[in-house]
Amino acid sequence: MPNLTRIACARIAMVCAAVLAAAAAALPADAKPPMEAFGDMPEIRAVELSPDGQKVAFLQRVNGKDVLVIHDFATKTSKGLATVTEIRARDVQFVGDNYVVLIASTATRTFGYRGKYEFSAAFAFNLTTGKNVQLLKGTEGIHPAQSGLGRIVGVEPGGKFVYMPAFMGNSSSSASLDLLKVNLETGRGSPVGGTEGVNATTDWIMDAGGKVLAREDFSEKRQSHEIRAYEGDSKWRRIHIEETKLPTTNLVGATSDGKSLVTVAARDSEFMSLYNMALSDGAITGPVLQREDAEIESVVSDNSRVIYGVRYSGMFPSYDMFDAAIEADIKTVQAALPASAVYLDSWSEDWSKMLFFVEGGTHAERYVIFDRATKKLANIVNSRSQIKPEDVGEVSTVEYKARDGLKIPGLITWPAGVAPENRKNLPLIVLPHGGPEAYDSVGFDWIAQFLANEGYAVLQPNFRGSAGFGGVFRNAGRGEWGRKMQDDITDGVNAVVKMGWADPQRICIVGWSYGGYAALAGGALTPDLYKCVVSVAGVSNLREMLTWERRRYGPQSRTVTYWEELIGDPSKEREAIDAVSPARLADKFKAPVMLIHGIDDTTVDVRQSDMMNDALKAAKKNVRYIRIGGDDHGLVDTDSRKSALQSVAEFIAANIGKPG
Repeated sequence: MPNLTRIACARIAMVCAAVLAAAAAALPADAKPPMEAFGDMPEIRAVELSPDGQKVAFLQRVNGKDVLVIHDFATKTSKGLATVTEIRARDVQFVGDNYVVLIASTATRTFGYRGKYEFSAAFAFNLTTGKNVQLLKGTEGIHPAQSGLGRIVGVEPGGKFVYMPAFMGNSSSSASLDLLKVNLETGRGSPVGGTEGVNATTDWIMDAGGKVLAREDFSEKRQSHEIRAYEGDSKWRRIHIEETKLPTTNLVGATSDGKSLVTVAARDSEFMSLYNMALSDGAITGPVLQREDAEIESVVSDNSRVIYGVRYSGMFPSYDMFDAAIEADIKTVQAALPASAVYLDSWSEDWSKMLFFVEGGTHAERYVIFDRATKKLANIVNSRSQIKPEDVGEVSTVEYKARDGLKIPGLITWPAGVAPENRKNLPLIVLPHGGPEAYDSVGFDWIAQFLANEGYAVLQPNFRGSAGFGGVFRNAGRGEWGRKMQDDITDGVNAVVKMGWADPQRICIVGWSYGGYAALAGGALTPDLYKCVVSVAGVSNLREMLTWERRRYGPQSRTVTYWEELIGDPSKEREAIDAVSPARLADKFKAPVMLIHGIDDTTVDVRQSDMMNDALKAAKKNVRYIRIGGDDHGLVDTDSRKSALQSVAEFIAANIGKPG
């Protein structure tokens, strides 16, 4: 079971105060940061501003463990609340000024259910008494295969109760996602009378007063997406229905007056936009917020999911807020940090103070606070104190044309310390992103920055199929794994070589997750392009991946539908899928291959790397395989990442030489 250990608060207070004062032990001026400065989790992360604006809660890395810490600005003191052991800390949030909730998870198994799954849990800490409880622990009726108990969808005024969805039922019955009212002092949850869900329920929406507004259902069996408004006395009124394999309307919250739901959809544009859905009759109005050159990537909302604005996709984040003064102040902060990606992280309840996460530019990750009354911007903490500004590789945006004329956006991270006039004929690492419906933007990519500190230039292409650039660009990747998506990566390499930036004889490809697949596909489909291939938690056998997803979620699940739309239907396109599966193309490889995979990976089955390793060995190819026990898809443990980075650095240097 999840476990939290009480810690010696005085010791953590001293460590934390030092970090917040940016007083970390200095390295020699000419020393390169240690490997763990890049590979370990940031020293400070998941920083959250309290509603009164007087405190921050955050996770601090101490001796390879995460510690939940509270820092008081007025007294300039810090207090450690707990060391997280056995589970992995994921996030922190305030509920009122007196409670902090820690979200954590771990890979686990349940008797009678196939394979491992990620179990999440929430822990509430009373800042006055120091007491902590696991939320929903001991609550009767929770389904034994429950995997997500860490989501808060509403807060009751007063801040002593929260609302959380949980699957209810026994092992012999179909589970339903019900809404529970949870006491932050006891952790116990109780059903919210008259608002039980069904086995197709996926979400709940409430207003700021703790009143249930709506329920969202999606039936994979019936392929039906429905939204129902709650009328009270156990009565529901359906206000939206769509017959679809995959919902196209995303329910994200409610308006501040509680009269409308807020949705994100691409209705009259290829870009995702914000719309209102009236609770009275389901009428959709809008777009309320929309741009014709960027997607709505996320919404700005509070714990009760009241929407205040949106963040758009792009190489740098941008915001649209319903309050024009707040939007203007966000732009003021971004203008003050022009080379960095500046994200609104949290804010005080009255919006007098705003906390921002900043990455990219001349610094590694950091947090700053903006006081709207004084218009002063203050640095709170550098999340990676061992990385100095001169250690940060400059990140440039690039754009090139694919062979069919499609414009491909991307990034280049230049070797740290190499002047612009010397950026020629450099050894190059190609680093395709995961997802694949994700994208790389300006920021502090710890892998790219580590490689830049080793002296390599790093290319991150946003190949077709990436998110963030509109529906046409994203959908252009459907069915193109190993084909046009891979061509876009190849064309990016050729463009960089043509510009004179990269040495064509010293190029390696490194990727994680889908990026790991792309790295393996690069080694198999363009064997003369790369001198080495590194796949971390990558997919190698697409048919086997689809089979695994079917077993986990069922053949009618939206997950299987999604992957078959991206890759293909194995019952109809078996040969085409096998033709771009690297494990079936092992004889094509020329470059040495390194495989790295966490055994507890619940996102990509570790058997994907097992199969690739077996295939390469059978084909008598050069392969090294590192299986990491006790870690997951993200390799979050300190020793795991340090070992992985060390191995990758040595492998690359052995194949294309160490720069300098």
